[in-house]
Amino acid sequence: MIGILLVQAVAFAALSAIVASNKNRDAFGWGAIGFLFGLFGFIAAVAVGEVEGGKEKQSVSGHESQPSSPHEFNPEENKKKCPACAEYIKLEARVCRYCGHEFSEEEVEKKIEEVRREFEQRQEKVTQESKLYCERRETMIHPEILNADGTCPACGNPAVDKKHPLAEGTHGREG
Repeated sequence: MIGILLVQAVAFAALSAIVASNKNRDAFGWGAIGFLFGLFGFIAAVAVGEVEGGKEKQSVSGHESQPSSPHEFNPEENKKKCPACAEYIKLEARVCRYCGHEFSEEEVEKKIEEVRREFEQRQEKVTQESKLYCERRETMIHPEILNADGTCPACGNPAVDKKHPLAEGTHGREG
């Protein structure tokens, strides 16, 4: 009797692990659930949805993609809309992963340049708007490019101190 229950538990553990793995979920964890709860664990593994993307994806070059600074253009951080299926895909994609629509090399390069120009125009607009003046570095800093913790990217000090007053093209020079 115990032998049958053990075989059943192992079978449901294997089935739950396989189903979970196919859904980009933790196979070991779901295997343990299948082992402990048998048929109910297997049903739960079948019922849960698929995890989008699974683990951290790597870029084509084999290393993980690092976010670029807000000052430089990175094609990997931009998307384009497929004209055939209206899904958003990577800017550099030659084939839509949803419908298989193919883009010519010229189309891809043209779209990258178009998005790069838009990015540069936004950067120029940001440069022309009101900024914080960092007296320590004698540099103009736009409030939108402060570090996530609110520090000045030029000197690393908090931007709320008296050395970073709002400036409208007053003291100092452009950085």
